[in-house]
Amino acid sequence: MRHYLGGKPLTKFEEALERLLNATKPVAHAEVVTLTEAVNRVLAETVNAPFDVPPFSRAAMDGYAVRAIDIAKACPENPVSLKLIGSVLAGEMPRCPVVEGSCVQVATGAPVPEGADCVVPFEDTERDNTTVKVLKAFPVHSNITEKGADVRQGETVLTEGTLLTPAKVGVLASLGLDRVKVYAKPKIAILPTGNEIAKPGTQLRDGQIYDINTYTVATLLKQHGCEPIAMDILPEDPKVLNSALHEVLETVDCVVFLAGSSIGERDLLPKLVSEKGTLLFHGLATRPGRPTLAAIMDDKLVINLPGFPASCLTMAYTLLVPVIRKMARLPEWQPKTVVATLTHEVHSPEGLRQFLTVRLKRRGDEFIAESAYKESGTITSLSEADGFIVIPEEVTSLEAGTMVTVTLF
Repeated sequence: MRHYLGGKPLTKFEEALERLLNATKPVAHAEVVTLTEAVNRVLAETVNAPFDVPPFSRAAMDGYAVRAIDIAKACPENPVSLKLIGSVLAGEMPRCPVVEGSCVQVATGAPVPEGADCVVPFEDTERDNTTVKVLKAFPVHSNITEKGADVRQGETVLTEGTLLTPAKVGVLASLGLDRVKVYAKPKIAILPTGNEIAKPGTQLRDGQIYDINTYTVATLLKQHGCEPIAMDILPEDPKVLNSALHEVLETVDCVVFLAGSSIGERDLLPKLVSEKGTLLFHGLATRPGRPTLAAIMDDKLVINLPGFPASCLTMAYTLLVPVIRKMARLPEWQPKTVVATLTHEVHSPEGLRQFLTVRLKRRGDEFIAESAYKESGTITSLSEADGFIVIPEEVTSLEAGTMVTVTLF
């Protein structure tokens, strides 16, 4: 069954997403940030090691630095006695080399003295003042982390495009870096429109409700590596919308309008973008989210999400997140999923892909799922939900007891 918006057939969800992703350009500009700001950012340069890591051979445990040849025959029945000639703590430099018949006490992480080629742990020795008896033989390199064992000078450590996790930030710190070049976070302008919405913290007029969508979308954008720029609520005036759009396009990477875009005399944005840009689609074969619109203007994406809170945030999760992650050069989003059993029958309109929000409950070792959807205008359809299931266009009902995959928020 075909569905229409204003006499035009709706675009299938997968086709709309493909058009959006094909039109999405990853950010090209970069910035330098401190290491503490670098986590979850994308590296904008290849990093090569300026020196060996570690820069010196160091003890891997507390013990005595010795020559392996001196203790080759050591055993409990025939211990080898060595003269203790010094000690080295972590952060110190050895003051004397290890020569035949001698040893130096070393702490974990301390540089290994010249002449020594292995470390004997304390537990395999006995000490009497300046004499150390070694009770076990160890081969060369035992209990020593050799110079350059981790990274060799000039070696590529991290490549451009790497997502910086805490562990990778630690690698950068090991190279002595305190700053790193990363790709800038895409700037996404959020333009809420409508005479019927008011900013939280202000007084409502008769017939108004508070703006919800700006805050749900802005926080979602932050979660996925973008910098949301929330603008003031715009009135439904074609001159104001046109002026605001062209002004903001000069300073951001993408514009997200938050407004109803169904066909009607007060819906100004579809006409504006079709006149000034290239329309990618207007109207999705989905439930919720049918009025969603996307276009290209001044070589940048302009996306209009539906005004109803549940529709808006559902489309933001399913359609907007893949786009902004590509823009931010982040890996493709892999949300967590669980398998659950439906507790009741669910109906879905033929020809529409339905994103049905659900609540999860435990039943023994299994999950059961029940619908959390009320209507597009209720934010509790999402706030009370744990995730959503996708009902394909050709499926019109799911029976109670059906196993479903729930994508978690």
